[in-house]
Amino acid sequence: MKTVIMNLFTLLQIVLISSCLKQDNLNNSFQQADKPSVVATPMGANPALDPRTDALLRFIQNLKNQPGKRILAGQNSNISNKTQYKLGDDQIIHPFAQATGKYPAIVGSDFNDIDNWNYHSPFLKDLNQQHKCIIEICGGLNNPGISSGSDLSALLPGGSLRTQWVANMDAMAAKLAYFQTNGVSILYRPFHEMNGSWTWYYTTNYANFKALWADLFNYFTTTKKLNNLIWIYAPNNNVVGDGAYTNYYPGTGYVDIVGADVYADDMVINDYSVLRTLAKPIMLTEFGTGHGVRGNSDPNLNGTFDYNLLAEKIRTTYPNVIGWLCWHDWNTTNMGFIYKSMYKNNYSNLVNHSWMAWASDLNY
Repeated sequence: MKTVIMNLFTLLQIVLISSCLKQDNLNNSFQQADKPSVVATPMGANPALDPRTDALLRFIQNLKNQPGKRILAGQNSNISNKTQYKLGDDQIIHPFAQATGKYPAIVGSDFNDIDNWNYHSPFLKDLNQQHKCIIEICGGLNNPGISSGSDLSALLPGGSLRTQWVANMDAMAAKLAYFQTNGVSILYRPFHEMNGSWTWYYTTNYANFKALWADLFNYFTTTKKLNNLIWIYAPNNNVVGDGAYTNYYPGTGYVDIVGADVYADDMVINDYSVLRTLAKPIMLTEFGTGHGVRGNSDPNLNGTFDYNLLAEKIRTTYPNVIGWLCWHDWNTTNMGFIYKSMYKNNYSNLVNHSWMAWASDLNY
């Protein structure tokens, strides 16, 4: 009898232990089911992006899903007077911050206009490292000796100007490598406004333009191993009806952000619906009103644009736009300074707009 009782007791222990294990497994199953699934954000065109740049791109890709702080306020730095920049005379970025307490989320620089980049690059590096500004660079690829409207074949492998073009790519790569060495990610906008006949790389041979873009992308990422670049494709918005957003588009594997350079009082983005089909974050890669130059040439309106209107235009009409880059002011022979910057226009209501993100709001 004692043996029977012991056997029954042992059997009961086994049943209880088995039941507990099943309950634990069931609880674990519920806990796993309760965890939200994590959907990876699409990676960059360059799959070898360094972790810092990858995090920045993912942050940008997710901006349009945010309830607020979703438009990156950007300002191109004033480099039209090269001598002043050599002397470190910043006329826009720091003065704007002193007036508002806000640094732009993006600070841009046109390297076509910089004759001595080693003075300007530390300025941009410091804005990133000391004030959290994202740095954008456009241009910087010198014309190796072709005319606007050519088919660009001379620059491609086997072309008559290939050696010169490779040397020009090397020179620009060295400037970008400075930022990689110093831990600065770059929004890189090559061949900007490629649909405008004022650019040396303008062509109607779309296949060759796409090949040239892919050639530059592969040279910088594979040969030069520049893994700090987020690639921006941006035609000029004011050249209407040329199919720029699709005709010149090099393909999703070579682009991270799409944009448009818009200079218009009405702030209209032509073919916005087409831009959306490219399934990339959208930026106003350059913006300026017509006051004083284009559209309304009344000099009394120069410097009177209310940038809150642009924020509201994006909020109500172009909600997929995740940022802008206002152009800088410049001096003209006949009209004096033309004011395009936020600093020299009306920014009073912009600074605290719920959709605007400044450098201090960046978190990636």
